[in-house]
Amino acid sequence: MEHGDRLEPTATTNQPEPAATMNEPGDGRRLVSPGRFTADDGSSDPDICAALSAPVDPKRLRDAVRAGRLIVAIVASPADTGESGDAGGSQMSVVSMVAADGRRGLLAFTGLDAMHRWNPHARPVPVSGPEVAQAALDDGCEAVVIDVAGPSSAVVAEPDLVELANRDPLDHAAALLNEAWASASGEASMPDVSVDASSGTVRVTLAAQRADEYARSIPARVLALVPAGIEIVTADE
Repeated sequence: MEHGDRLEPTATTNQPEPAATMNEPGDGRRLVSPGRFTADDGSSDPDICAALSAPVDPKRLRDAVRAGRLIVAIVASPADTGESGDAGGSQMSVVSMVAADGRRGLLAFTGLDAMHRWNPHARPVPVSGPEVAQAALDDGCEAVVIDVAGPSSAVVAEPDLVELANRDPLDHAAALLNEAWASASGEASMPDVSVDASSGTVRVTLAAQRADEYARSIPARVLALVPAGIEIVTADE
């Protein structure tokens, strides 16, 4: 997902509402603030805003997000229909968006003004940059899209999210490989997938007749996480 990709809203992901207090900034804006952000008035994070200036330097943006605060938008969405067939009202959800090629990015904002350009009715929740990265990865997103409605916007790509969330990129790639193969093959049994930290590769061992099919199932996002490549080892069944 690159800056400039067309994004469309996708189904929201259900999240429990955080314990929160309400702050009242001087212009009447309201901010829902869990935990250590109880004094946050929704002002834009200056370092992240500066890092959004074109041309965007991915490393500078990553470092600003690591040290900074972002706002995640929470919106009301219809609750699932219960066993009785009655709608369960609404529930609070975070929002991700989908690019034309199907990749998904979690929305985050530098401040209330940027969020209101996108949706003035969304509920703002301030979260640290690393926590936003963790939430995006947990939700299966490949990116975080910052300030999607401008005036300047940028995308934090999955390899940077993995670093921000303090996760091992090889372990993350191995998990994605298993998910991709399960989806492509429809099989419950998984090939043997292991990581080799010394060479920076992920090794997959499977029957020779399935090697080409497996290679076709490898998502591009995995290759971005493993520059040294995916090693496919064939073995007789």
